[in-house]
Amino acid sequence: MENDELRSIWKSYDQKMDSMLSLNKEVAMMLTKQKLNQQISRLYLPKWTTVAIGLPYTIILIAITIIAWLAEAYFVAFGFGIIAWIMAVLLGIHFYQLYLIGQVKNNEEVLSTQEQLSKLRISSFQGLNLAVFQLPFWSVCWVSAEALRESPFLYGGVNLLVFALLSYLAYWLYRRLNYTNEDSRVRDFFLSGRDWEPIIKSAEILEQIREYER
Repeated sequence: MENDELRSIWKSYDQKMDSMLSLNKEVAMMLTKQKLNQQISRLYLPKWTTVAIGLPYTIILIAITIIAWLAEAYFVAFGFGIIAWIMAVLLGIHFYQLYLIGQVKNNEEVLSTQEQLSKLRISSFQGLNLAVFQLPFWSVCWVSAEALRESPFLYGGVNLLVFALLSYLAYWLYRRLNYTNEDSRVRDFFLSGRDWEPIIKSAEILEQIREYER
């Protein structure tokens, strides 16, 4: 009889311990999820700031493109037109990232959250890679068709050289900003600070949540 009572007591004790451990695990997961949401929410300010600055800037670029085209300044129109197109795509990427940030905050599933964080990280690489290709077109913006006609070799040669140098610089940056290039100091320089740090820390916190679920 005493053995049965002891078994019953131990069984009840084990059940209480399991219940407490399960509760502690749920509380730990909830607190860690809140920490994840706080980290990822830090991205809202820099993203919305970029949109607030980038939107009127892009509109100005489009206006300059139209005015230059109407004035038959085709080099200017071409240069500013390409830059305006790149800026419009970059704005689209930022709106997409804001959507992903909301998905990370509202998602309760670890695998789905991990997927959204991965998309957020990749889109940051893509946006940065695209941004560097503006460089050579800034040299085109200031080319004068009249000056080119008057001095095709000297004026044209100098502008062509500047365009080639900026193109090489853009390509050089693109190679070093690629997400597969893990040892790039250039990439580490650009992908740092408040635009990047919350993504890295959120990924680390997500790993903690995965540990709790195991």
